[in-house]
This record gives sequence, C-alpha cells and structure tokens, in this order.
Amino acid sequence: MKTFKCFLPVIFILLLVLGAGCTKKVIHTEATPYASIKAESKPATIKPEEKPAAQTEAPAPDSLSAQEQERKIKEEALREEALRRKSLKEDSLKEAAAPKGTSAREEASRTLSPESIYFDFNQAIVRPDQKEIMMKNAQWLKANPQARIKIEGNCDERGTAEYNLALGQRRADVTKDFLEGLGIASKRMQTISYGFERPLVRGVDETSWAKNRRVDFVLIR
Repeated sequence: MKTFKCFLPVIFILLLVLGAGCTKKVIHTEATPYASIKAESKPATIKPEEKPAAQTEAPAPDSLSAQEQERKIKEEALREEALRRKSLKEDSLKEAAAPKGTSAREEASRTLSPESIYFDFNQAIVRPDQKEIMMKNAQWLKANPQARIKIEGNCDERGTAEYNLALGQRRADVTKDFLEGLGIASKRMQTISYGFERPLVRGVDETSWAKNRRVDFVLIR
C-alpha cells in the first residue's frame, strides 16, 4: 500500500502529461478544418474582363457623330464636283481637237497624189477592189480644184504592141469616165496609152504582169 502511494504522484504526473498531449492534439485537429473553411471562404480575386480588340476600332457608320457625317457629305460633294469639271474639260478638249483633225486630213489630201489602180488580164473594167481607191482619188481632186491630171494606161508584155496600145487607151478612158461619174470635170483630165512600153516590174510571171496592168495618175504642171 505504501508502494502504491509512492507511485501515485508519478501516475498523476503521467496523466497530466497525457492529458496535455491529448488536449493539444484535439485543438490542432479542430483548428485545421476551421482554417480550411476560412481559406475556402476567402473571395477569389476577379480580374477585370478584357475588352475585345474590336472595341478599339473606329465606330460603325451608324454611330458617327453629326459632325463626321457632315464632313463625309462635303467630301462626297467635292469629289462629284471634281469629276464633273474633269468631264467638262475633256469634252472641251475634244471639241477643240476636232477642227485640228479635220485640217490635218485636208492637209494630207492636198499633199498626197492619186493612187494607181490595177486591171485583170485583157480587161478594161475598173475592178470592185479598186473602186475604193478611185473614190479616194476623186476626193483628192475635189480637195485640189486647181489640179489637172494625166491618166496613163499600161499593159503587161503579152500581145502585140498595137493591141496593147489600144487596150491601154481603153483602160485610161474607162478610168476617166469613172472619175467624171464621181463629179470630176472632164477638162481637168487627159488620157494617154503606153501599151507595154513602161513596165513597172520586169518579169515573166503573173505577179510581175499583174503590177504592169495598171493606170497611173500624173499631175500636169
């Protein structure tokens, strides 16, 4: 019994130590969930939402201010006025250039001489493809009313000299009649035939002969 009493203080001390340890452990375990709840209950920091890049661009036309709309209307009016003036200027330039172009054509008609025309073999008829040249020759004579011409008939080398002289004369006469029909006075024209005496091209092929079957126009000075 005495021995138990001797251990009693020791047992009491151990109980106190164990009790203190348990108390400390309970406080620790109770504080942990509280701290967790406290941490979880802390409001999260909300970052400001970034604005879309499109918001930094210029506003839509519908949202333009009255001043900007007025400026755009004035700019459009100025562009239309500039285009109108440009169109008027171009029209005036065309009108001014028209007489010059006419004068240039008239001057060309005064400096050019009538062109030669060509005939088919053994024919004294103005070919359809030569009539346009005859029209130009008539215009030239009308543009130069003081000019007088000599109409020269020519042939290729085939046939006799007498036959070709007669054929060349028929070609010259037909050409004169054609020009008279276009309004050229007969007194301004003379005719002559050279037969095959004046070939334009020396050769014995159709290409050469075709160039020698012709009528030339020579100005009379």
